[in-house]
Amino acid sequence: MHRFWDERYAEEGVYGREPGPFWVEQLALCKGNRVLLPCEGEGRNAVWAAQQGWTVDAFDGSRVAVETCKRWASAAGVEVQAFHSDAFEFTGHADGYDVVGLFYAHMPPDLRADFHARAARWLKPGGTLILEGFNPQQINRDSGGPSNPEMLFSESMLRSDFSNLAIHYLTTRLVELNEGPYHQGPAEIIRMVASRS
Repeated sequence: MHRFWDERYAEEGVYGREPGPFWVEQLALCKGNRVLLPCEGEGRNAVWAAQQGWTVDAFDGSRVAVETCKRWASAAGVEVQAFHSDAFEFTGHADGYDVVGLFYAHMPPDLRADFHARAARWLKPGGTLILEGFNPQQINRDSGGPSNPEMLFSESMLRSDFSNLAIHYLTTRLVELNEGPYHQGPAEIIRMVASRS
């Protein structure tokens, strides 16, 4: 799987260079100073967060993507701690994070719940989880996302996976994606904001 992503990220900017609009909107409402972006790819959300003054950790399983993230951060004049790591091996900052951003971090069904549990544990008490991904209706569209319908997120699935968090916002909607060649056109997405008590 890492080879697939290394080959995908060999073409720079495959998911665009600009941060996701939902990330921009929601991070502006968050308090704290430390952010984690798992499965962050080339770092478009990480670099933007660093530009807003956040201390940013990010990781991805693709070494190619991580090197691009470091290069983009350097070009932007900001610091991002970008790690090449498997999602189930990354430990993160000992004190946790004020914000964890999960963007299109779709896992195989046998790994998803465990990964989501890890993401919740990375939060500090009071910390905020911001999530965006594809919902099951996306399987009929060609604007991005997994081809396996079991990897897509439903509202009931996320409520179950994050039952230990307080969910403040959870919605499915149709949006127009314009995020590089692999996220283009009308897309069925799901968005969630939750916090750890």
